[in-house]
Amino acid sequence: MFHAEASMSDILIGGVPFNALSHRDGRFVRLPGLFAFARREPGDVYRVLHLEMTSAINRDAGPAHGRWAWALSAGMNTLLVHCFGQPAPLPADAPLDWETVNWHPGAQVIFPGDEAEPEAVGKFPLIVGRQA
Repeated sequence: MFHAEASMSDILIGGVPFNALSHRDGRFVRLPGLFAFARREPGDVYRVLHLEMTSAINRDAGPAHGRWAWALSAGMNTLLVHCFGQPAPLPADAPLDWETVNWHPGAQVIFPGDEAEPEAVGKFPLIVGRQA
């Protein structure tokens, strides 16, 4: 279920550690948290296609999601998850905006209450990573 090459501390978005799952395994994560549709690229680099906060990852990070088809067409092959309440072991000197991912130019970020703003990229401090 987890990619063996990537540990939690290897995938960071806005200083938050994520675990990598197969893009279809979100149904097993019955917890609130953050999820990102992503494409794993050569060199174990992840390109974020969509990032969202949810009260139930298993309910929202699947084929019924409004961005699922677009993400698949953009090469989605990974679901990145951060469950609320999970430990976040980071170095003491880690910057708050530490990121180890790249961002797709069409990526969207959705937090509760943001559904009315589909073009949310760049409107949140979390989006400080590289876009290409």
